[in-house]
Amino acid sequence: MGYVRCTDFLFKILFLTFISSCSMKEPKPAYINYKIQEDYPSGSTISYLDGLYYIMGDDASEMLVLDELLGETKRLQVFPKGKDFRIPKLIKADIEASAVIDQDGKQGILFLGSGSLIPHRDGAFFFDPENSKVKRLDYSRFYDQLRTQLKQLNIEAATVMGGNLVLGIRANTSYPDNYLVVATANIAAPEFKRKIHLKLPVENTGISGMDYDPQNDILFMTFSSESTPNAVDDGPAGESYMAIIPEAMEQFQNSDLTIPSLIKLTDLSSDFTHQKIESISLINGERQLLLVADDDIGNTKFFRLNF
Repeated sequence: MGYVRCTDFLFKILFLTFISSCSMKEPKPAYINYKIQEDYPSGSTISYLDGLYYIMGDDASEMLVLDELLGETKRLQVFPKGKDFRIPKLIKADIEASAVIDQDGKQGILFLGSGSLIPHRDGAFFFDPENSKVKRLDYSRFYDQLRTQLKQLNIEAATVMGGNLVLGIRANTSYPDNYLVVATANIAAPEFKRKIHLKLPVENTGISGMDYDPQNDILFMTFSSESTPNAVDDGPAGESYMAIIPEAMEQFQNSDLTIPSLIKLTDLSSDFTHQKIESISLINGERQLLLVADDDIGNTKFFRLNF
């Protein structure tokens, strides 16, 4: 009888240990499907608000709005339409990041230029969903402030965490360090607070997108490899990756954030081959993610994941 009780006790301990270890594992994504939008150029950032996806291409003149089934609902004019389908590289605003943000008690979307080329890329744009208006904001002072803290400015990702605006600063082969910048979430005039150095397990990889789940305190990030020596020129696309950071607020207290492993997206599906993932968005209330890719020839692809 004593032997049986001891065996039962050991079995319970092992079972509880197994259950505990499973619950501590990071959520793993699973690929669902993709959709291509052939008539919308260079999808670079995506944000989800009140059942709709808002997408901006870095050289697009319009904002693309999709429903949750990725059906197009409308397009909103942001820049004057020229004779070209895509805004020329040297004058484009290069909107590469966006975040859902509060202004005067209501939510809108803040779109940010990369800051990689003065003055065209030093602007931000606030979209008010109540009136479907886009207001341009002069962020030149804020961007100059960031340039005193970073060797090269290239904003590629954004989200809001704990009442702060968090920006992802992309690396390149000349400046191989990725950073997160924490700033005040004052839409009219944000202020730099501090920076966080990202430590990645893969070299020559730059941050490309970011979204935060405040209910579960999880930060989702995307990265892509691209052979380019600066923040302006494009290069051949390599692999794209995703990171899932649990207990993100606690990790944000440090000056360094070490990401021990990255999920290679081609391991989830061969559909990710040669796709440069530019942004990621969480569907509020659902365990789904939408990733957007730019193929550098004027098309946009959307990839849906469960996690």
